[in-house]
Amino acid sequence: MTRTIRHTLLVAALLLAATVARAQYYSWGADAASLRWRTIRTPDVQVIFPDTAGAIARRTLHFIEAARPSIGYGFRHGPLKIPFVMHPENFRSNGLVMWLPKRVEFLTSPAIDSYSMPWYKQLVAHEYRHAVQYNNLNRGVIKGLSYVLGQQGSTVGLLLLPIWLIEGDAVQMETQMSSFGRALQPSFTMEYRALGDAVRSRRNIDRWFCGSYRTNVPDHYHLGYQIAAYADTRYRENIWDKVAWYGARNPYMIFTTSIALKKFYRTDVGTLFAETFDGLNYYWNALPARRNSSRYLSAEPVESYTTYAFPLAVDAQRVLALKTDYDRPTRFVTIDTESGRERAVAYTGSVSTRPAYADGRVWWTEYRRSTLFEQRVNSQLCYMDLDRGKPKAVRGRRHALYPTPTDRGLAWVEYSPDGRFAVTGEAGVQHWEAPAQTELHGLAWDDRTARLYFLATDDSGMWLGRIEPDGTATHLTEGAYITLSDLTARDGRLYFGSIASGYDEVHCYDLATGRQYRLSTSTYGSFSPSADGEGNVLMTTYDAEGYHAARQPIDTLRPVRPSRLPRNVVNPPRRKWPVANLDTVRFTAADSVSSAARHRARRYSRPLHLFKVHSWMPVAVNPFKIIDEHDIDVQLGVTLVSQNLLSSAESYLAYAWNHAEGSVVKGSLRYNGLGVELEVAGTYGGNQVIYAAGQAQPQPIPDKYYSLSAGATLPLVFAAGYRTRMLSLTAAWNFSNGLVANVGKLTYDEATHSFTNLQHIGYREGLHKLTFGIGYSNSVQLAHRDFITPRGYVLSASYALNPTNDHFSDLISVYGKLYTPGFAPHNSLTAATTYQTSIGGFKNPAGESFLSYKSARLIPRGFDSNDINSRNYFAASLDYQLPVWYPEGGIPSVLYFKRIRLNLGADYGQFDAFDYRKGRTETRRIHSFGGDLYVDFNVFRQPASATSTLRLSFYAPSKGGLWWSASLGLPF
Repeated sequence: MTRTIRHTLLVAALLLAATVARAQYYSWGADAASLRWRTIRTPDVQVIFPDTAGAIARRTLHFIEAARPSIGYGFRHGPLKIPFVMHPENFRSNGLVMWLPKRVEFLTSPAIDSYSMPWYKQLVAHEYRHAVQYNNLNRGVIKGLSYVLGQQGSTVGLLLLPIWLIEGDAVQMETQMSSFGRALQPSFTMEYRALGDAVRSRRNIDRWFCGSYRTNVPDHYHLGYQIAAYADTRYRENIWDKVAWYGARNPYMIFTTSIALKKFYRTDVGTLFAETFDGLNYYWNALPARRNSSRYLSAEPVESYTTYAFPLAVDAQRVLALKTDYDRPTRFVTIDTESGRERAVAYTGSVSTRPAYADGRVWWTEYRRSTLFEQRVNSQLCYMDLDRGKPKAVRGRRHALYPTPTDRGLAWVEYSPDGRFAVTGEAGVQHWEAPAQTELHGLAWDDRTARLYFLATDDSGMWLGRIEPDGTATHLTEGAYITLSDLTARDGRLYFGSIASGYDEVHCYDLATGRQYRLSTSTYGSFSPSADGEGNVLMTTYDAEGYHAARQPIDTLRPVRPSRLPRNVVNPPRRKWPVANLDTVRFTAADSVSSAARHRARRYSRPLHLFKVHSWMPVAVNPFKIIDEHDIDVQLGVTLVSQNLLSSAESYLAYAWNHAEGSVVKGSLRYNGLGVELEVAGTYGGNQVIYAAGQAQPQPIPDKYYSLSAGATLPLVFAAGYRTRMLSLTAAWNFSNGLVANVGKLTYDEATHSFTNLQHIGYREGLHKLTFGIGYSNSVQLAHRDFITPRGYVLSASYALNPTNDHFSDLISVYGKLYTPGFAPHNSLTAATTYQTSIGGFKNPAGESFLSYKSARLIPRGFDSNDINSRNYFAASLDYQLPVWYPEGGIPSVLYFKRIRLNLGADYGQFDAFDYRKGRTETRRIHSFGGDLYVDFNVFRQPASATSTLRLSFYAPSKGGLWWSASLGLPF
């Protein structure tokens, strides 16, 4: 038993190491080729940015310099010297710190759902803290590994602090560096407050670290902050400094976090978890009880965690809302306010900003990737006529936010990659440019005052403003570090969410009196208000089952006094850190001039920075195969790995030696900075490949082998909301110095039915292969519990030929796969078929070709490519997959089983082959049937995003025996 546990721990540790390493071999994809890049260097950091984002770069650098003196608080070492790379054309706001190569990635478009601190300050406080953590982990033995393995060795250090702690500590710094930051927002604790004692009801607490397919679990940012903040207050120091220090010097102990916590603090993660949530629940239970003032609208049973968003009145009896649950992706539904019954209208894509409704038409925006570039993700303006229920996109409106119907046409907020916001719209709509460093997070039109109103964030916090007829803007409220959200207007009032009371509640602002009022009282929180014109306000109200569409009369107006800060009600006292408050840091015109004088921006040449060798290994491997095909082939030798900072070029160079082939040098370069994905590769060494006309043909002593290849793929993505279509065009060329039999010299004796000169035809050196392919796919979005797209199809075709040798047969291959729902929710039925055949080339009298290509796509399981030939090959497969169990248990803190799935499959194949005994061509048939067991699991309390899948396959092929295989699907 002990040996079994040890083996389990070893496998889990190796899996975790592979997961972290694979996560670090990660590219966010290339930016648009039209961007021109520049760089600013200081003694501590380098900022790399497109010339369109120069002002953003200067401002971010100013905040980095302001944060640097205290960003390392609690750790014994400060931040890494690290480059910051800015991507200004992606509306999916985010940030990331990585090795391989070392860098900080900033998606600079301000987050849609944000709090009262400007986006660039949030990014600096959070991501720069990661640079501190990485620097403290890259010490001792880990630092030694970096000399042996390059930055790849440094990634091992990421195993020594849990991911939940890494993110929780960064959230803590982000919160400490603001006046009322991220973790103090009432919504940050809302899910845990609604769960209450349920968080402490399970003996195995791994669910709260690893996530669930059954019920809602707050993510590792929320969990990590709560444990980190509690521990910091409990022990009056950052206990993770010693954990990192110990782990970096003793990584071979594997469980370094547990050992260090025991050694230095006589505690463990389970104890910290219990103490954290016991304390939180005690604090929350002591707060005055609150009852919802709103009433839920829908009478539909809640079958899984459900989110309603942005309810809007259609008429006196219908409310339109967005709805998402674990079983189905986001869609518009209408709710009958009398009966509570719902009607689905249409599925949408990933909604970026709230919808608006007027005159039978719904307007909203969606995140949609550009056709060519992965880092160009737009916010597309969309609309739908409610009676038709068919969403459409407005051509050319790809930078739109908060669409708002007015009496002069449609207005919206436009965001530019240079960091500037503007209010614009159709002809007749008043245009207004927001001041630099001002973010817009809402837009509304009031019918009574006939004005546009907006919600803004700047260095003073968040505030409400009005656009005047002369194109200027007026403050309605002063800036405050009070989060406001979801702005709408009607009948002389603005409606919005506010945390002024210490809870997320619905507020209104009376435009006639200039007074603000709180409308709702909520047990946990209410959001997304809009007036229905019947004396009520619609909203969403939260409980443990999700966000519910709700309504209450506008009959109780509780005055709200102006304040710079909200009440801090739901957050227990936590230790305050002596760090910079970035809310007090300003970036002025004088600062910009000073920065330009001290740190000159220079051109960043993409060709000169195409290669950045970040790692090396004392073995020979192909990292591309490891990532793309999960194929790990390790040989004696050495490998260099490179990826440029713009994530547009990846390459490797490896030297290998083995007894059979001697010395072999391999290398490859991939470049995707032009939209077209280009790849070149080469190999030198080993044994020359020989293509004989049969076993009887003598084979010469092989020379050194070499090959060259080049390929281009044009991936075109046509994002259309709920449905995504992809078209891929490929072309590839390969040359090797292989020896190819001169089959054209063969002579055939009809009397003896044999070749008479097989031993004398010799060989021709050099083999070319030219391949063309086209692929098309069409699929819909997945719900939380889906594991395969419920509806879609894939079609592809390829053609391969040897352009320099007519004796080679060409290969044509076609393939298709259909995805359909099964007979129960989250069941999947898939069917696939393929056909390939050889055309032309030399053929013997039996019609068989000695020199032909072969496709290995869709071979019945239990067979391989040696069991078939490409002469009229046809195959089909049928698979039915379903979830059978959600165990949510395992070995505590080591292995967490999240879901088990079963796939039942059957395959059939046939091809033409010559039967020499019978002297004729016959159709040979093969088949197999069996099943696959899929286990979705997490190791060492890794978060939901790090869920891996083990697949065990067992099939009975028609050739006899039992075929089985095992494979591991990593989450990155």
